[in-house]
Amino acid sequence: MTTSLILGGKVYAPGIPDAEALLIESGRIAWIGDRQTAQNFKASATKVLDFHNAFIAPGFVDAHVHLSATGGMQLGHNLTAVKSWAELAGLVNRECLDKTTKFLFMFGWDDSDWPDTKQEFQNQLSDTSLATLMYLARVDGHSAIVNLPQLNLQHELVAGAQRQTVWEFFTQELDADFTNRAIVTALTAAAANGIVSVHENGGRNVSSEADFRTVVSFQDHPGHPIVIPYWADNDFELARKLGAHGIAGDYNVDGSLGSRTAWLHEPYADASDNTGLSYLSAEQIAEHLIAATKHEVQAGFHAIGDAACNAVFEGFQLALEQVTPAEIRSCRHRIEHLTLPSQEAIALFAELGVVASVQPAFDARWGSSGGMYEQRLGAERLTESHPFRNMIAAGMTLAFGSDSPVTTGSPWDWIRAASLHHQPNQRISTRAAFTAATRGGHRAAKDDESGVLAIGTRADLAVWQVEHYEVQVEHTAISSWSTDPRSGTHPLPDLISGNPRCLATLREGHFIFDGTGLSN
Repeated sequence: MTTSLILGGKVYAPGIPDAEALLIESGRIAWIGDRQTAQNFKASATKVLDFHNAFIAPGFVDAHVHLSATGGMQLGHNLTAVKSWAELAGLVNRECLDKTTKFLFMFGWDDSDWPDTKQEFQNQLSDTSLATLMYLARVDGHSAIVNLPQLNLQHELVAGAQRQTVWEFFTQELDADFTNRAIVTALTAAAANGIVSVHENGGRNVSSEADFRTVVSFQDHPGHPIVIPYWADNDFELARKLGAHGIAGDYNVDGSLGSRTAWLHEPYADASDNTGLSYLSAEQIAEHLIAATKHEVQAGFHAIGDAACNAVFEGFQLALEQVTPAEIRSCRHRIEHLTLPSQEAIALFAELGVVASVQPAFDARWGSSGGMYEQRLGAERLTESHPFRNMIAAGMTLAFGSDSPVTTGSPWDWIRAASLHHQPNQRISTRAAFTAATRGGHRAAKDDESGVLAIGTRADLAVWQVEHYEVQVEHTAISSWSTDPRSGTHPLPDLISGNPRCLATLREGHFIFDGTGLSN
């Protein structure tokens, strides 16, 4: 039996005020306590790992990722740094000149604050670029610039069903070795950010069956974060054959605000003839929910616009005519994004045990005054976006994620974003945000044990170098760092001064990231 003694400065173990160390036996936590008592275990421990003054906490969960696209961007297929249409054309020209593959596949451009127009992109493309097949995905993935003569598309911006047709063409051409390498790259980067589990959101509209099978092959790989694969579809037999954890994830009710494909009740503030796209009706949503509930399978939907969120609400209401609330609760269905739900919808979702898989970094990036959300929605509807506090107050479980490659970075960024929400009345405490980034993600995957450091739980944890801790009583949701010290809970890092640095990430007591060399 492998026994590891882990020593640090603070162990985030609620109710154990002197926690500075923990003992791991066969991948599970066997003891938590102070350093002095820990000396009793040194002689019998297989390994003794001393991280000195480090902060030891439950590992994070990224509850919404697209692994191959994430890794692809990290391997250089990345347009996030582009600041104008002209600059995009210049980058494409360079890539087309240097590339050795038969088409260009890149991700991440965001034109919401660019100074020029798409015509400038067209004007500056080189002859080589004009002749190259390409798929340049917008940052949200719901629209793309495409050059595909087979479909009579010449550097056109496509969305909806047209984008889906093009996407399926290009994914058939992707190299399997590159996909595998991209997934490894994404999982390695996740572990370096203290992430112990990721929820892959696969499906025909965002990946492919071949891509998903490759992701599933990493499901039990001990050297990477745990992979929980979701397949967005209504084909239950296919989802089972693919090895999906649930028939959920990005099963699209609508698209995105950035691409103006999110489904709204009223037109976009910057496109008066457009209310977005609807992919599923309330009746189709209900049909999917009923079938999933009767199969005892976790279902889920992608819903962003207010009309889309309302369609999911109506779908649950219709489903209740054929299945009971208890049956629905037992499945723990999910809604991805849930950006503009009504209070009535939130109340029903809470009653039925529906999980909100949300991305605080969306608000941080696009929710400011004058930002992309306000451009699309107007100032009044902007105030209704990402109602995290309302969800928690109603009793919903929140699971935080990145929707990577849409946003990337440290989960500490998600926590900061939720506690400093651009709508002050929707800010949540940092402790609540930390829970959503750790235990909430496990609960979203129907695992109620993990995500907390306690005796008997799986030893999935991260070790951090922290410069400062905030210690104060939480008088309001805005004052958000630490509970009353009398509760026996250690304070959380002070994120105002920057993010902690990840020293190590352990899955079931074994290193999946080592920034110190202690694993050698």
